[in-house]
Amino acid sequence: MNSFLQPIVAAGLAALPIISIVALLVGAGIVAETGIELPKLGIQNLMGAIVLHVIFGIVGPFATALIVTARSTSGLAVEIGNMRVAGELDTIEMLGVNLSNFLVTPRLVGIVISNITLTFYFGLIAMGGGFAMALMGLSMPIATLVRMIETSIKLSDLVLPFLEGLGYGLIISSVSVYHGLRVKNSPADVPRETTLSLVSSLSLCTVMLSLYLIFSSLA
Repeated sequence: MNSFLQPIVAAGLAALPIISIVALLVGAGIVAETGIELPKLGIQNLMGAIVLHVIFGIVGPFATALIVTARSTSGLAVEIGNMRVAGELDTIEMLGVNLSNFLVTPRLVGIVISNITLTFYFGLIAMGGGFAMALMGLSMPIATLVRMIETSIKLSDLVLPFLEGLGYGLIISSVSVYHGLRVKNSPADVPRETTLSLVSSLSLCTVMLSLYLIFSSLA
């Protein structure tokens, strides 16, 4: 059980402070922009739907993935790489322990769970920042924004961040573990594979976001 809890704590709980700050600022910024620009276009009635989609469907999952990547990818790759250099992985395999069950699966599951949870947490905190901006910056009654969101919320607004959080989590965890296991017996391999894991994770997450935006625009 500890092997599952460790990556959850490292990738999830430890990231709450920075996630909270970024989410508050992002939510306030999105509501500020939509609250200023949409009335100019005469479509302020769509504010709730746009805010929900942008926060929970686009910005929230991707921003969460970037933060988790920055915090967890390099650390996990370094951990596994150093275990390889120190001969710990070879020892584990010589003892007949399944390396996948002992090392890989707990970290994959832990980071995926953390990323999904943080994605929803980001969305909720961002909405709080949006409400604060509506009240202080736009002089908009919170009840008005709440009604806009209530009339716009759909099941997809909850399913989509779950699927995106799952996808980003799988990318981050699998890339980190893959590059960590690629380390040979040379200490010089650790920083190289760590850098590659970070770059690969960021690139793949960006590709996933781009594909989502493309296909959602065609749907």
